[in-house]
Amino acid sequence: MTALLPIVELLADCQSDAERADWLLRVPQGVIYRDVCTIRRILQEARFSLGVEALEGEFAAINATRLPDGRLPRTVVLGLDASRSFLRDVARKGGAR
Repeated sequence: MTALLPIVELLADCQSDAERADWLLRVPQGVIYRDVCTIRRILQEARFSLGVEALEGEFAAINATRLPDGRLPRTVVLGLDASRSFLRDVARKGGAR
């Protein structure tokens, strides 16, 4: 047993980039906000650079200033869409390790 919260422990237990990508696609944004440093460390130790980039994009979006109508700026949305698309490809095709 570790000091990690159970949902973050699931990420630490992942054996492949495909599993890590799937975790990143499903994890609640509140967990990303709360545990970004721990998640980043786990992804870096696994050498999953695409995951680190996706995490940074998700964290930036959580903290982005919204437009007057409540939407995220288009540049933020495009970045999220691209990184999530890459993660879906990794999750679907399987990843390294």
